[in-house]
Amino acid sequence: MRAKVCNLLNGITLIGLGVVLLDFFFTGRLDRYLHPQFRPWTLVGGIIFCVVGIIYAAAKTTAQCCNERECVHQNANSPARSVIAFAVLFAPLAAGVALSKDSYDQHAVLNRGFVEDMSKLPGRTAVPIAKTTNDPVIPPQALGADKDERASEPLPQETTPNSGSDQANPAVPSPDEGSSQYLPKAADGNVALEVTDLLYAESEDSLRKMFSDRTIEVVGQYLPGSDPNQFKLVRMFIVCCAADARPLAVPVESSAPTSATEMGWVKVIGKAIYPKNGDRVHVLFRADTVESTDPPAEAMLY
Repeated sequence: MRAKVCNLLNGITLIGLGVVLLDFFFTGRLDRYLHPQFRPWTLVGGIIFCVVGIIYAAAKTTAQCCNERECVHQNANSPARSVIAFAVLFAPLAAGVALSKDSYDQHAVLNRGFVEDMSKLPGRTAVPIAKTTNDPVIPPQALGADKDERASEPLPQETTPNSGSDQANPAVPSPDEGSSQYLPKAADGNVALEVTDLLYAESEDSLRKMFSDRTIEVVGQYLPGSDPNQFKLVRMFIVCCAADARPLAVPVESSAPTSATEMGWVKVIGKAIYPKNGDRVHVLFRADTVESTDPPAEAMLY
């Protein structure tokens, strides 16, 4: 009887761990804690825990066996050990699931420290490859360069009959637009960017030129500052999981005090400027409007 009770308690512990993992996976709570690359393994782990727990709980107990040379005692069949395992492994996890807010408050963000320089984020460093004279040269035709050139030629309907005409073809982007035509657009026509885009532009002059004098829309979490007309727009950046999450912050300056809730999600519409402070260029987002919004599908940045 003791062995059956122990098997049942141990099985419940394993099934409980699996149910917690599956609950986080299917309810979407896992999206706030783990990189998308590792989420399928959580599903696999939850299924394994549940299957092993069911087998463990349904397994038949074996009777103690003694012979002339040795006596096999099932020391593992101790109800006290099973209760301790349940209390240590499953009870804290279940309490965390019930009490967790699935979000970072102001104190957690401040304790982790803001990242306002993208070079401080962990990432892969590109190793330059030394090119020697013995490396074979691949002809452009083998790479399809001749096809790319033909594909890039203007179509007949895109050519204008009079090259000196002032009427431009609306289907052909003007040269002044450059790469800015590929910027993502929001439903209202504004340029939709992330906090990371604004921070990367601090070290990329080409990005600063694309963002300048454009109405930009950015979504993030509102963190109030000492001045009621200034705050930080925060997004959490993770490499693997919530344990290495770092807050990315862009300073925002608004013409009027913002009434958003602390660490609530807001949509800020305005223009980004990049004043030079010493040897570095820093971003400052001047907001025209600040309004509350729903959290994005991916609350974390990767």
